[in-house]
Amino acid sequence: MAGTSTKTGSRIRARFARIAAIGVIAALATIFTPGTASAAGEVTPIVDCYRDNGDGTFWVVLGYQGPAAGQKKFEYGTTNQVYPTRLQGQQPKTFYSGTVHGAWTVKLTYAEIFQQNARWVLNGTTLQYSYYVQYATVCPPTTQLPADGNGTGTAVGLGAAGVVGAAMLYRFRRRMARLSGGAPSVDAAA
Repeated sequence: MAGTSTKTGSRIRARFARIAAIGVIAALATIFTPGTASAAGEVTPIVDCYRDNGDGTFWVVLGYQGPAAGQKKFEYGTTNQVYPTRLQGQQPKTFYSGTVHGAWTVKLTYAEIFQQNARWVLNGTTLQYSYYVQYATVCPPTTQLPADGNGTGTAVGLGAAGVVGAAMLYRFRRRMARLSGGAPSVDAAA
């Protein structure tokens, strides 16, 4: 009986040693693989460029450095906030992996940038426009500024197209029913 408990104890120690070795290898791989440990889950805002409109306003083109893999979502609020508050809701909420340039644009006055501390707070990182506009690249004249700040223009356009398409389909069906001798419609009396 004493030999059986010794064998069982040896097996347990061997399993524990294997599990510990796998854990150490996994930890070392995470530490020494470039960018994985430090970049996992990080999302930070960036200024791509700016354009001086010559009338006391600036277009600022913003992007972000997304998570190492996948996507992250930050709802509007303390983790995704824009100042001045009139701009709240224009910034993106979903952030994809990699560096994304031209994610949105913002039009700011000189006073908002340099006197009212205009900024974007994203995932604990504060991007102050005043600092970045002073040192950022001026957008070349050929830079096409995004037409809509948060992608709602595309959604509104698709929604409007859907409504128009549904109305046309309804009219088409009514005309076809009238031509095939179906029940008279209100338009038939006219």
